[in-house]
Amino acid sequence: MSNEIQPVKQKNFSVTLLLCFLFGGLGVHRFYTGYTLIGILQLITFGGLGIWYLIDNMSLILNKFRDSKGQELKGYNKYLSYVIFAFLILIIVFINLITWGLFD
Repeated sequence: MSNEIQPVKQKNFSVTLLLCFLFGGLGVHRFYTGYTLIGILQLITFGGLGIWYLIDNMSLILNKFRDSKGQELKGYNKYLSYVIFAFLILIIVFINLITWGLFD
């Protein structure tokens, strides 16, 4: 028997960010990073009615999100983060414009 410690495989940043952006309201990115219980809670509450979704996206964009073992995500991509951030801002502005009736 070998007493070697096997390194834990890091989760990919780009995969996590895209899962969060596209399916964050369902907690898919939490399942991917090993947070099963939080993933179930996000699935039931639709991402905390959007609040949890925004917080997770921002923590990913700022590279503060860790997997369930406390490791940083592999391959942080600053430019992909900026693109996703821009899309989030555009979506929020678009939803507000529709809500305020500016597209009537």
